[in-house]
Amino acid sequence: MKKFIFFTCVALVFFGYNTILIAQDNRFVPNNPFHSMPEKQSSNTPQKLHQAIVPTNYDLKYHRFFWVIDPAQRFISGSVTSYFTATSGPMNSIQFQLSAALSADSVIYAGHKASTDHTGELLSITLSPPIAPGQLDSLTVYYHGIPPATGFGSFETSTHNGVPCMWTLSEPYGASDWWPSKNDLTDKIDSIDVYVVMPNGNHAASNGLLVSEKPFNNRSVIAHWKHRYPIASYLVCVAVTNYARYSGYYHYGSDSLQILNYVYPEDSVSTSATMPDMINTMGLYEQLFGPYPFRKEKYGHVESNISGGMEHQTMTLLGNTSFNHYIMAHELGHQWFGDMVTCGSWEDIWLNEGFATYCLGLSYEYLYSERDLMNYINDNRLYMISRPQGSVFCNDTTSVSRIFDSRFTYFKGCALLHMLRWLLGDDAFFQGVRNYLNDPKLKYSFSRTADLKRELELQSGKDLTRFFADWFYGTGIPAYSVTVDQQPDKNTTLTINQTQYESDVSFFEMTIPVEFKNAVRDTIISFYNSYSGQVFTFNPGFKVDSVFFDPKNKILYYQANVVLNQVQTSINQITGTENISLLNNPANNILRVRCKSNSINYFQIFNLDGKYETTTFNKPEPDIYEVNIGNLREGMYILKAGNSDWVENRKFIVKK
Repeated sequence: MKKFIFFTCVALVFFGYNTILIAQDNRFVPNNPFHSMPEKQSSNTPQKLHQAIVPTNYDLKYHRFFWVIDPAQRFISGSVTSYFTATSGPMNSIQFQLSAALSADSVIYAGHKASTDHTGELLSITLSPPIAPGQLDSLTVYYHGIPPATGFGSFETSTHNGVPCMWTLSEPYGASDWWPSKNDLTDKIDSIDVYVVMPNGNHAASNGLLVSEKPFNNRSVIAHWKHRYPIASYLVCVAVTNYARYSGYYHYGSDSLQILNYVYPEDSVSTSATMPDMINTMGLYEQLFGPYPFRKEKYGHVESNISGGMEHQTMTLLGNTSFNHYIMAHELGHQWFGDMVTCGSWEDIWLNEGFATYCLGLSYEYLYSERDLMNYINDNRLYMISRPQGSVFCNDTTSVSRIFDSRFTYFKGCALLHMLRWLLGDDAFFQGVRNYLNDPKLKYSFSRTADLKRELELQSGKDLTRFFADWFYGTGIPAYSVTVDQQPDKNTTLTINQTQYESDVSFFEMTIPVEFKNAVRDTIISFYNSYSGQVFTFNPGFKVDSVFFDPKNKILYYQANVVLNQVQTSINQITGTENISLLNNPANNILRVRCKSNSINYFQIFNLDGKYETTTFNKPEPDIYEVNIGNLREGMYILKAGNSDWVENRKFIVKK
């Protein structure tokens, strides 16, 4: 029903399009998932990292950027005016990060030129007179220079069709490569204005709303963008070239949201074909997560020469081959996860990327089919297990390639969310996620993994401590071996054994779905697996001829081997060819065995690994033997009994 309702709503949001886009040939990207993401593009390139080094003794309120940019030159000049309040004091200096490759020409504070020290990546400015805690003040930094080539592309120039172009991409540490910033994950800028002066014939794209674009002098034009939502420094962006522009509109109620696109003129026809799909996806995400976070302004895309996408707030940067559902649905998801609520440490980058990766999977499920989601999850799993294993928790934030490792940050993070949805159920999971997004302490601010865990626990009533210890902090993944034994009366036992693949986790607790089928009937039964060798007894109500582990790809695992045994004789019955039968199976402390012959010389018990288990037996009745199994753990074992003339084996289950 939820899909039907959604499609009914989506059909109403189109404006200027005659058909709903339900399928695209390019929505799936084969082989190496996210091979085209900019994070992966740079993973093998040496990185010059300058992490946050600015004291957090002030709260940024506003930036006004004034930049002079010619896309034909790798050069920037201009000024940044900053408004801030002191959080401790008296505050007699303020610091910004600014690349040593750039020159801070002067700083104006309180109407006068301030004393500055630009050493390495840190620009220190003396505040005279000092400001008191809570006091609002401002200053302007004038600077210029050639932004350094850090290997990540924080400030880039190139050409398209022979025409100069430039763009910025500052995640994670690149903002200070091209402007004096508080380059951290503790303080969002409440509001910004962006002014860009550029040669005639060019257009500048940036965050927020375009206020104006008008002549600056005979050779230049100036564009003014304003953004009135809190924004992290790495999400501030600008791109300049001879862009063509077009818009679509997502309608909600009596209002609408502009989806604005700045694209290369030669690509304007091909890229515009993706607009209906974006409107569809916007409708889905609003249904699942709540209203688009920046409704008062816009959403948009700006084209560049990267090979992927970057979720700049309200204006996603896309490569010229990235106007497809695979990239665009991921980046749109970031507007909720990463832009509105931003990870409070690069250790928790999965809160941005894992969610955006799962958003893409959800778009497959709701806009296409459940089978498309299953294929997506399984393809991600196969890609992930083909390489060494690690944790979702990012344990090395000095390495860009580790921060944006597709296996851990993207796909294991996505799998973690998919498993949480499976364990909690759709209602609790999605409501918990909406609570997380709308928490007043997190909305338009920063979050950590503990914040998401708390909201999901409060909504579901379940303790997720063990889950996050295993799946977020823990390394590796489980592998399974499942044995199913069914009697003629259809009573069935299922034994689950687990080993850990490249893991520091002793055991991954998980609810495991197993499908049982024959030619006319099938059922899926879930088993909460809390230890290896755990045995479950049930009756599916029909004779099973095939068993499938995790048939709908709900959980993450390395491999799963399944064995189905059909037992041809019933328990407690001895046929003419049998010497022994088991009277109580499963058994607890004593296993009772009936025997046709009085000449049994020995009983031996082995576990499924072939290890001999020490045991004793006695004979309380002429045809009954009792085997002491009180020392055995729960699980399946093999009884070997006989004499010099015959030996028979029987499987049995120990259940405490």
